[in-house]
Amino acid sequence: MKKLEPITFDFAQCRQQIEDLRAWLKVKDELEEKNEILPFFRDHPQIATILGTLNPSIALVDRIAWEFDIFGDFACDLVVGNWAKGAHTFVEFEDAKKSSIFRKQGEKATREWGTRFDHGCSQIIDWAYKLDSLSRSHDILARFGVHEITYEMILVIGRAGHLDEGGKHRLKWRGNNVSVQNNKIMCMTFDNLLDELSERLVMFSAVESTLVAAAASESGAGSSLPSTT
Repeated sequence: MKKLEPITFDFAQCRQQIEDLRAWLKVKDELEEKNEILPFFRDHPQIATILGTLNPSIALVDRIAWEFDIFGDFACDLVVGNWAKGAHTFVEFEDAKKSSIFRKQGEKATREWGTRFDHGCSQIIDWAYKLDSLSRSHDILARFGVHEITYEMILVIGRAGHLDEGGKHRLKWRGNNVSVQNNKIMCMTFDNLLDELSERLVMFSAVESTLVAAAASESGAGSSLPSTT
């Protein structure tokens, strides 16, 4: 049984690893899950620390697990979370082929949802089913440190360049409107993921700059106080 292991957020490493993701996506049009996607993200764990913050209940990730078995029946590619809050983000990676999200079906003009997309969504529904059935149990306590957890589910699949505008709109609508256990199933391409992570990195950078400036201001104010001796 795999456990959630401690991980510490490192801003500099995270920024570099997100740039690695950007460069990787530029040279790869199609991606295989087992041979390319999972090895890449395993080798870039700091990406996971910021990916976890797509869950609004998580400000800082301090736990991580790869191929995390959900009580023996189902497996999740990646789980990241905040241990003290009992808040976690469960991530399913699927491949990024031209037919991953949509596929042509007969003579229909509108393409059907792809087999890989349906598989990924079904996986997420099964996770939610299992977690809900064991809510407030000793099993949940043993695995997550609390009797009841809060969580978000994310499906990362396909490439934005493989979708026309209609397909992008359908994917976005589905991610905004389809939920399980009152939690939306966040659906995004690997390019969408890069955009989301980049935006958060900019936000973190701005917060860091503000804190540094405030500390410098306080230090300067302290040095200008009149002597009491």
